[in-house]
Amino acid sequence: MAEDCTVVRFSRDPSLARIESLKQQNDCTDKFSDSTQKFGMFYAVCIALSIITYVLDLVLACILLYFYSVNGQGVYFTLTLTFVVISALFMTTVSLRWYIVDHDESVGHTSLAQWVVRIIFLLLQLAPLLRYIDTMIYGIKSKIAATTENETKQTTLYRRMLDEDTNSALLRLFHCFLHAAPQAVIQLVILLIHVTHPEKPSLNMNVEVIQAWTVLVALISVAWSLTSYHRSVRYARDDKDKVKWAGVLVAFCWQLMSALSRVLALGLLAAMFPAWMGCVCALHWGVMSIWLMLGQHQTAACANKCEELLFSAALGLAYILAFISPRDGSTRYVYLVYYLVCFMENTGALVVWCVTNDSADNPFLYYGAAGGQVLTFLLAIAFLLIYYKYCHPSMVNRSKIPSVDSDCLEADKPSFSKSYSVRTRP
Repeated sequence: MAEDCTVVRFSRDPSLARIESLKQQNDCTDKFSDSTQKFGMFYAVCIALSIITYVLDLVLACILLYFYSVNGQGVYFTLTLTFVVISALFMTTVSLRWYIVDHDESVGHTSLAQWVVRIIFLLLQLAPLLRYIDTMIYGIKSKIAATTENETKQTTLYRRMLDEDTNSALLRLFHCFLHAAPQAVIQLVILLIHVTHPEKPSLNMNVEVIQAWTVLVALISVAWSLTSYHRSVRYARDDKDKVKWAGVLVAFCWQLMSALSRVLALGLLAAMFPAWMGCVCALHWGVMSIWLMLGQHQTAACANKCEELLFSAALGLAYILAFISPRDGSTRYVYLVYYLVCFMENTGALVVWCVTNDSADNPFLYYGAAGGQVLTFLLAIAFLLIYYKYCHPSMVNRSKIPSVDSDCLEADKPSFSKSYSVRTRP
């Protein structure tokens, strides 16, 4: 007799606590079968925040492009447009590939209307937005299926919701490092250059306001992208405890303060010596890539040594702004090394800013920028400690972890990978 089987894949391997069968007499009990793992208000709010921050980020970038074009700011227009286009094209290409792969492997017919909608969103360079909408639709459908007591349908729809959510979270991570982070640094540098160099033609007041909002929204987008990614991975993995709302809030504050500290440090250095910032970023990228290649390479996200080197290089580039663990396991000393390196770089940038500026020229900017950089870094460390001490799922749910049959679990898998594929087969 044919039975539906749902397998959640991470990298090239099944998940730790996969659902081998949806029949009631299944011997293995996994975390997904827990009644608390349902689509609810918390999940819907998280998806809504993802949509809002993504749309705001793009809209503000487009408004800036308009102002730069009408004011004849060709250099600023080119810099802003470059990272908008690179990010959009990359996400569109990756999302299209995932649609093709899922279409080839997944069960169920994708209608012509669905493909038309997908192509329209991809042509508009809005790949993550459609994924977010599909996530919400699958979540609502799973909620409706739960009210009809159709457990098999509800489980399948919930898994497809997780699949779309994790796909959109990973796409958003690309957007974070290819669009939001560079935009935050670029617009901040432009603002600082015009404030610290009065001899340069001043920008229109409306442009400066839009730039300030762009920096703020880009930082929020970066912080939420990182927070949402970790939340989505934990929801999709059956072996992981889920992050509660308090953990999401603290993690967001941690990521926001960390990103703000790094952007301020890089912006202050670039406002004085742009070439120096390029050298610092290149050196940071090289050191982090080598570190990953030598000591942090145990990941199932790569099929061979070449992929592993490319993966390390890509992750090393992301480490210019934020840290993402490439594998499961203790990260205490890894975080210690990473933030020590960031502290030294931030301190060096701060020293350059203080030495090359006169506090008498603009004391509010001089002391405000320096104090803000130091304060945000300290707050990032504080929120990091609070999260791992009180809000991390392993701490919150330590007393709630049920005993699990060893036959239902496999060895640890890495946390960084694109997988999350829902498959149902006879």
